[in-house]
Amino acid sequence: MDLFVVVALVGVALLLAELLLSTGGVLAALGAAGLIAGGVLALTADADSSASDWAGPALITLGVLSAISFYLITRKVLEAHRDQPVRGGHEELIGASAEVRTPPEPEGQVAIAGAIWRARRVGGGARLRPGDRVTVEAVEGLTLVVRPESPPAHAEQGAS
Repeated sequence: MDLFVVVALVGVALLLAELLLSTGGVLAALGAAGLIAGGVLALTADADSSASDWAGPALITLGVLSAISFYLITRKVLEAHRDQPVRGGHEELIGASAEVRTPPEPEGQVAIAGAIWRARRVGGGARLRPGDRVTVEAVEGLTLVVRPESPPAHAEQGAS
């Protein structure tokens, strides 16, 4: 196997690894450089290799196209995420929807994002039951302050 084939295969492997690992483009840049290097090696290979006539220009073209597409896609991704505030921890819970497990009268439990939280209700209205949906208004320590999303279904049924 010729050296340019090995270098080109390593370049392709690096490009594929970038898709899986998301290293910020380091592997993509190295992969594109590997394809270009494989093309240059193919052009300087011995004349007895029949693939070197067409593989060199093809590998160089593929490497340049990979580098250009990597640049354009990375620029668009960074532009899309530039103005978004970073939300993590309890800030991410505010405004989210939760399901009542035990009615928060005055304190109960709600399920949100796969976890059970202690909850305290704000605002009046009909009594909440398990399964009703609430919106998180605030986080106070390990307690969520919640408000009903809409009038509970059992209150509407009782009124008719």
